[in-house]
Amino acid sequence: MQNSTMRWDDLRLFLELVRNGSARSAATVLGMSHSTVVRRVERLEESLGVRLFDRDFTGYRPTAAGETLMNSALSAEDAILTADRQLHGQDSKLTGAVHITVTDMLANYFLTTELARFGSLYPEIEFQVSVSYDVFDLARHEADVALRFIGDSRSPPEDLVGRKLVKSSSCYYATKEYLAAHDLSAKDTTARWIGWGDSETFPWWVKESPFPNVPAHGRLNNAMLQAFSVQASVGIASLPCFVGDKIPGVIRIPGCEPFPNYDVWMLSHPDLRDAARHRTFRKFLSDAFEARRGEFLGT
Repeated sequence: MQNSTMRWDDLRLFLELVRNGSARSAATVLGMSHSTVVRRVERLEESLGVRLFDRDFTGYRPTAAGETLMNSALSAEDAILTADRQLHGQDSKLTGAVHITVTDMLANYFLTTELARFGSLYPEIEFQVSVSYDVFDLARHEADVALRFIGDSRSPPEDLVGRKLVKSSSCYYATKEYLAAHDLSAKDTTARWIGWGDSETFPWWVKESPFPNVPAHGRLNNAMLQAFSVQASVGIASLPCFVGDKIPGVIRIPGCEPFPNYDVWMLSHPDLRDAARHRTFRKFLSDAFEARRGEFLGT
């Protein structure tokens, strides 16, 4: 016998051929072509160095070597099916880990309080939270659930499944002290927008704002850093209402109304197991966002 490593899919094909006695019938069960079944069983025989089947007009009949392999293959199948039942049984219980990837703003101003509430209801579920803006955490199976902001005109990546939870609005914010020291309407105003990554003094988002005469200053390309900078009276900025309305000392700039600009999505990868803890957590999150919809709309 030649050295070989048998794979479970080869053993499964072998067993279906034994059970059906026909390459065509086995192919139907396995969802592959007749020629593929014939080719793969020939390759398995060649790798093992033995003939597993006698072939004639009646179909495929196991040889003595085939009978020996059949007994081992049936034992392997039974072990796999037993393990599968046990794992499914565990997944029906509200225990284990849920890995969440979330943006920093959602983590700090929404998720932490909700995790505390969820933990009191389901103490056997453990959380692993990663702060990230990268939806491809899911594609690499590094997380079970992602919470992301996605622009009004955009959709999630096609390889992910998801649900739009709430519309998120933003408004313009500053401290009272900053507004008292800087006249936003003056032609030569000393006020400054807190800049993102733009090299321009008057990028498009400044020109489309209520204060197109206020130049952008600095490059702070992180949302939480923008929020903390507003609180420190560095300048004015556009912030999500569910964040800006909660920062001590920060107010909406008078005369400015909230405007919807993002959707909050809950995303997951279709290949991930739909365990009870994941279903329960997703349902909990959906209800939590719905209950706090007004915070996100800025109403």
